[in-house]
Amino acid sequence: MSIRLRVALVFTLALAAAFTLGGWLFVSQLSAAMLRSTDAALAARLSQASRYTADDEGRNLPISYLAGQPGPGQYIVQVVDSSGRVTRTSPNAGKTPLLSAAELRKAGQGEVLLTRTRGGKPERILAGPYAGEHGRGSVAIAGVSLAPSDSTLRQITEGLLIGGAVFVAAAGFGAYWLARAALSPVERLRREVAALSERDTEASVRVPRTHDEIAALAGTMNAILARLHRALARQRAFVADASHELRTPFAVLRGELELAGRPGRSREELAAAVASAADEAARLTRITDDLLLLASSDEDRFTLRREQVNIRALLARAAGLAAVRAQAAGVSCRVDAPSGTEALVDPGRVRQAVDNLIDNALRFAPPGTEIVISARIAGPDLVIEVRDAGSGFPDDFLPHAFERFRRPDSGRARSDGGAGLGLAIVHAIALAHGGRATVRNQPGGGALAGLELPLDAGRPAEAPVRADQE
Repeated sequence: MSIRLRVALVFTLALAAAFTLGGWLFVSQLSAAMLRSTDAALAARLSQASRYTADDEGRNLPISYLAGQPGPGQYIVQVVDSSGRVTRTSPNAGKTPLLSAAELRKAGQGEVLLTRTRGGKPERILAGPYAGEHGRGSVAIAGVSLAPSDSTLRQITEGLLIGGAVFVAAAGFGAYWLARAALSPVERLRREVAALSERDTEASVRVPRTHDEIAALAGTMNAILARLHRALARQRAFVADASHELRTPFAVLRGELELAGRPGRSREELAAAVASAADEAARLTRITDDLLLLASSDEDRFTLRREQVNIRALLARAAGLAAVRAQAAGVSCRVDAPSGTEALVDPGRVRQAVDNLIDNALRFAPPGTEIVISARIAGPDLVIEVRDAGSGFPDDFLPHAFERFRRPDSGRARSDGGAGLGLAIVHAIALAHGGRATVRNQPGGGALAGLELPLDAGRPAEAPVRADQE
């Protein structure tokens, strides 16, 4: 069932219930008001009972007077003495008391008001003590037929039922039309979104100029579509970059194997080919491991094994393992961290991030300079930084430093180096710890990259911070 039909049905049912309740209250109040008016008229007639006279034997009364059946809207009055004889009567009241003996005795003690049916017609009767010439015990009775009132109420009820049914039906159709008109922009948005293709890089939906909730929905959908297009573009670029990075080592590995398979190769040439193939296989392994790590980070499957770690000792081990590469590059590594600095982190992941930062610094640090690996406590965070004395990062690279396969100008490095995943992995590790990664150029020259990890392991991760916001 469509929304517009559900809205129309609910509105119609609610309106029918409200109209029924209102009609019932109106008819009930009208009936009560008419009954009060009738009772007031009966009381007035009762007070005028002394003006009526009657022939004791009723010989001079017309036949209609003897019937005791009032006409529609006609009031009748009787005065009955203590012996049950009608002493005074109005036309059509008759000579037979309108009340039974028990009712007469009760009326002699106080007013009696009752509604009854006689001859198939409803009537209202008011009786009370009468102080007249006949002494105590006389009762005055006034009555009137309720047929006109009942007929009026019946006509009003029928009119309300017919008019209410027509009104509710018309309101239901109106509600359906209004719901359809109000939801037509939503249906248009649905058709436009359904017609979109993943190849429509600039696809969007039209935003109505109504400045209402539908316009806000269209704007939100355009924002979501833009984010999806950007994510799809990043995914395509990621796949293209990964394919490009993997193609080169595969090509080299295939060439080395083809050369090794040629006849007449010496033992030394075969050993060199095998060593080159092993290097390319190791490079493939590193790239695929990095890609798997980043994929796990994207899917929130990045698991950490936290433990209390001596940060200075961890940085010292990282610097020691990089000593051979640093010596070959003509630079030195120095650790600057207090000996008692500890934090609850995953030592393997933090080591991986620090190794990537050191590897990045080794590519760009000029010979004869020093790479400083530092750690300090800054408020609620542990700050680990690696800085070099090179020329720093290009300004246009800083906003994209943590993007995958993004590398600075290769002219700054001695070699093309890695696949451009190092800083992206540092960023992923920092986010997994609930912190962030930073990169900036130092005022005096050189680049500074680092991690800010919360000492409180239960603190939620902060939103990623762009490098150019440092």
